[in-house]
Amino acid sequence: MSPHTASARSASARPYRIALASATALSAIAAILGLIWLVDPTVIVFGVDTVPPLVIALVGMGPATLVLTLTSVVGVAAGAAALTGSAHGRRSGAGLVAAVGGLETLVFGVGFGSLSTLSTVGYLVAMTMPVLLLIVIVQVIRRYPIARWTIGVPVLLAAGIGLILGREPLGVLVSNLGPALARQAGFLLITLLMIAIGFAWAAAAVLAVVDTDAAKRMTSWVTRHRTLFTLIAAFGPVPYGLARLTWLTPWPIFGAEAAADMPTRILGLALSSGSWFALVLTIGLIRPWGEVFGRWIPVLRGRRVPVAAAAVPGGIVAAMLCFAAVPFLMQAALGGSIELMLIFPCWFWGPALALAVWGYAGHRRGEGGSHLNR
Repeated sequence: MSPHTASARSASARPYRIALASATALSAIAAILGLIWLVDPTVIVFGVDTVPPLVIALVGMGPATLVLTLTSVVGVAAGAAALTGSAHGRRSGAGLVAAVGGLETLVFGVGFGSLSTLSTVGYLVAMTMPVLLLIVIVQVIRRYPIARWTIGVPVLLAAGIGLILGREPLGVLVSNLGPALARQAGFLLITLLMIAIGFAWAAAAVLAVVDTDAAKRMTSWVTRHRTLFTLIAAFGPVPYGLARLTWLTPWPIFGAEAAADMPTRILGLALSSGSWFALVLTIGLIRPWGEVFGRWIPVLRGRRVPVAAAAVPGGIVAAMLCFAAVPFLMQAALGGSIELMLIFPCWFWGPALALAVWGYAGHRRGEGGSHLNR
């Protein structure tokens, strides 16, 4: 074995163990919850969701709980066995991990995912956008003399005036969103656990076979076409962002109350800003500032961007979109809401983003795998 090959395998072994250990631990939590729900079904919080997970909708709560419990136990057993071999310095049972990982991803990601999680994540991102915008503006003022007076100061003044004039509707918006999210907290935590299990097992399955010849050929192909995949993925949030901007007009899409409700219009603007933020971050997968922190970023400027800092969040978002695609398409088709498939196209956005992240990781790994563990 050449030194380069040994280095590459060593570089990918640590992420594999982390993903496998995370998947095993999360499956153990799910197994415990499943046993509790089998004993006392009244503690299940899935029922508060207006759109039940796919498995529950197909077979009912009782059988779905049994499926969840048995699948979790299989995951714990397979993960523990593979971790035992990994602890002795070998990537043990790669085929088993890949097979079990596929099953766990399908059951937990697709079967127990929920459309409500995507909307809640969107609201949470929208609530953080004003803070992120303020940080960016301050850094523009600090670091770029020309943009300071052409962009930074005018935008900061406009934001200040907007906060003063819109403090009342903003207060109404925050007071409504906070309690609504609090009421859904239990359901959201459970659903996020399902998504986390699906993502962790998907990552473990991929990393288990990443050094095979077939995987290397696929990675090489995806890396060569990563610009195309990234541009397609970057377009994913655009229809939703444009739809939310219509809430600022007399012709709002999916928000008729926005025409006369200022808090709802402000919410539409915040939700739209989250879409443009997602677009910018996606483009970063093929831009230099996606590999080296820009000089406007305090402390980190000029340093290499760790691969995991981009690949893990991007992979999680891609997983959430892919997991939601199946129930989303079913709901849109059964409900006759085909326009929803165009405004929120998770059916192509998720796979394209997954390929874009894959290509980014393949490109960065091609630089020399030693920095993958940073």
